[in-house]
Amino acid sequence: MRLKMPLKMHRLLSLLAFVLALIGGVLVLVSALGGLGHPSIGSLAINGLVSLFGLGAILGGWMIYTGIRKLGGIMTLLAGIILFVLTGGAGASVLLVLAAGILGLVSAELKPWWAFWR
Repeated sequence: MRLKMPLKMHRLLSLLAFVLALIGGVLVLVSALGGLGHPSIGSLAINGLVSLFGLGAILGGWMIYTGIRKLGGIMTLLAGIILFVLTGGAGASVLLVLAAGILGLVSAELKPWWAFWR
């Protein structure tokens, strides 16, 4: 009789990456929409880009969770790097998105423990 593992390691890392990307993306969206006090053309453009890359981070996290791990990890990591540049590295939300991208790439490269000896 074989015992099945209830949750494999790559699936657990994918779930964690999705949760981090979702929380980070929502925090990025809230911070971008909250900075619309005195709008100018420049601030509207920056806030629009930040919102767009926040949505991209959420979409990348969803892709990591649904099984397109490499593409989702690259997408989330690139969104995190661009958000880091756009916001000047401000806040934990950008760090959450970066961590989600790294976890997504790690979960894409994980193999089962028995595949290492083949």
